[in-house]
Amino acid sequence: MENDLNIDWQQWFETKNFDSNTYRDSLMTDDLYNDHFEDLFNGIYSVTDGFLAYQNTAKPSDLMVSGRRRIIDVLDFFSLQYSCGANINIIKNMYSYLLDWVEQYAEVHKSYHLSKEAEGRFVWHIALGTEDYWYIALRLICFGLLTGYADQMSRIMLVIDYREAESEGQEKDGLLERLVEPFVADRGIPPDEARRHLPYRKLFKVFSADSEQRPALMLQYLDDWYEASRREPYHDQHPQADIRSGISYYGYWSWEAAAVTWLLDIDDSLYREHQFYPKDLVDFARAQSSSQSQEDLERLKVKGGDKALRTGYWTTPARPNHREYIKQGDILPTLSEADWGEVYWHFDGEG
Repeated sequence: MENDLNIDWQQWFETKNFDSNTYRDSLMTDDLYNDHFEDLFNGIYSVTDGFLAYQNTAKPSDLMVSGRRRIIDVLDFFSLQYSCGANINIIKNMYSYLLDWVEQYAEVHKSYHLSKEAEGRFVWHIALGTEDYWYIALRLICFGLLTGYADQMSRIMLVIDYREAESEGQEKDGLLERLVEPFVADRGIPPDEARRHLPYRKLFKVFSADSEQRPALMLQYLDDWYEASRREPYHDQHPQADIRSGISYYGYWSWEAAAVTWLLDIDDSLYREHQFYPKDLVDFARAQSSSQSQEDLERLKVKGGDKALRTGYWTTPARPNHREYIKQGDILPTLSEADWGEVYWHFDGEG
């Protein structure tokens, strides 16, 4: 909770955009934005303040409900801010707090399961077969990938994988597994099933296609996206959106299309102007990747005997002028025959 004490709430509040001419979503109104901004900001602040004050005295069920609500409120806040033209660095800066809050929610949820209130019933922290799939899991992963937190995906998957000790675990989702596969070791082969089915399973064709075919397939995905999403919680919200009636609208965006475009480095010129494609977020992600690539190479160091975090070439001072190709998840050599002591390997690129 020490991290929460350092939040500059005034700075976060001042991220509100007062220039409607810069809205990215043409369906968003000033009234909706103002009402949603105030409601979400106050909700996030109230829960965080409540955790600091009452974490040791509140009922486990109250902490569980509040913790889950805060996660959704932050993700809704990200969606709203993107729709209304806010600087994407705002999302990036808040995301590190969100990761901590996701883990805090997992802790209080587990505590609830161990309490008398749960009556021995265990459920997933994030149930992929429910609307939590989009409300939490998909947006959590997509926003993380697109704002520079790809190396933190293992923290998210650990929460998603949560299971009672005697359970076999939650059934995996084909899209989520494909999104995190390059960044989380030992996940196995992604299944060819999507827990929420449409529209997400249609992206599997993009992953399996040749690079030159991907732009057209992504354009088709985006063309079909809204109608294929008719069973998802965000569908058809804008005509009746009114905060007083409890109906919310934060914009129509295919965050998963953005994440896949960035992950597979797809040329998006064919669909950049599509109304459901968050192009500014993809541009931000690509700029982040370019500026961080060299920094990432320099800081990726793994001790011999541990698993390689990425597939590619690795070097070690214990064996000068030598590069060894090692796959992600394979054990890096200890070089026990060398008189060197502990051996550390440095990632040196994929080619």
